[in-house]
Amino acid sequence: MVHEIVIVGGGLGGVRVAKILAKWGGGGPASPAGRHHINITLIDKSRYHTFYPNLYEVATAHIPEVFGHMPLDFFNLKSSVIYPLEDIFLDDLNVSVLEDEVIGVDFKTNKIRLKKFPAHNYNFLVLAAGSETNYFNIAGMSPNAFPLKGFFDALEVRNAVDEVFFRAPKNHIVKIAIGGGGFTGCELAGELIGYMKKLALVHGRPEYYGECLIIEATENLLGGASPALRKKAKARLEKNACVAVDKNLRVLPYENVFGVGDITYCVDEATGKSLPMTASVAIREAKYTAENIKRMILKKPLINYKPHHAGFIIPLGGKYALLESHGLRIAGIIPWLVKQTTSLHYWATLVGWMKAFRLWKKGLEVYLMND
Repeated sequence: MVHEIVIVGGGLGGVRVAKILAKWGGGGPASPAGRHHINITLIDKSRYHTFYPNLYEVATAHIPEVFGHMPLDFFNLKSSVIYPLEDIFLDDLNVSVLEDEVIGVDFKTNKIRLKKFPAHNYNFLVLAAGSETNYFNIAGMSPNAFPLKGFFDALEVRNAVDEVFFRAPKNHIVKIAIGGGGFTGCELAGELIGYMKKLALVHGRPEYYGECLIIEATENLLGGASPALRKKAKARLEKNACVAVDKNLRVLPYENVFGVGDITYCVDEATGKSLPMTASVAIREAKYTAENIKRMILKKPLINYKPHHAGFIIPLGGKYALLESHGLRIAGIIPWLVKQTTSLHYWATLVGWMKAFRLWKKGLEVYLMND
């Protein structure tokens, strides 16, 4: 029997689910899947997979265009955060990638409707389409603010900051406001401070004529972290669509539809709070989702999703990061090195160690140049 698995979204969660299931069902009768063959169709409106944890580096990259280095540096910067989906699944014969947009799902007939391609039937559906930027109904926010959800969003942020330094009078204080004091907001602010200092020098401004503001609804930055880590983050920065899922990550009330990543609203039963929209959560949810799809195919009991609070690594500009894990708190270059190693390992699980190392090395060279 052939099981059709459709995955909507080529982000961290969607790609991880596809990779796990492709390996499991890639062989013949001798494979782990046995006689259960699977076809996987991954649908995304872009041809590229984006490594979201490094978008803040793109948004604050000072590439020296005036010295003629831009083509090579820009390519290295781009390849450090996005990679063609087709190349990720080049050796996975049971995975097809469709560049298309989902316009509707008929959950009763197990059929997904697409904008360009014909309707696609599925036995199992994984929704991993990410989330839209939430402007919280603030008047004027949507047309005047820049989201940071993808590579080209990051480029727009970078270019907009450069443009305001170029056009504003030299005696005018440039103020950049970041909406949200979570992990992404703090990471962006940490690098943005250094980027603004470089732009001030390039455009002949005093560096203290640039200000970076973080606007946060609560009284603390990094709400998911410990008070000690929040305090350190604050000091460093001053110095420098959800769908609901059940305990099996199934989209209620459907038994063969799963949710992964930012699109899901998943509550940690131990704390009663929803899980944060982070890369580590998406990757862990993908692992459980893939396992439960296997179990449904093999007619085995499902396993409940168990959140794992491994800790946090928050880069805050330069070779400086904060790490908190199992009561251990470290600040400085060591957490930064751990983050870089984690990034290398992530790419290696998708494209192999040789390709991953080349991509990681080129991107790291651009990041270090900015530092």
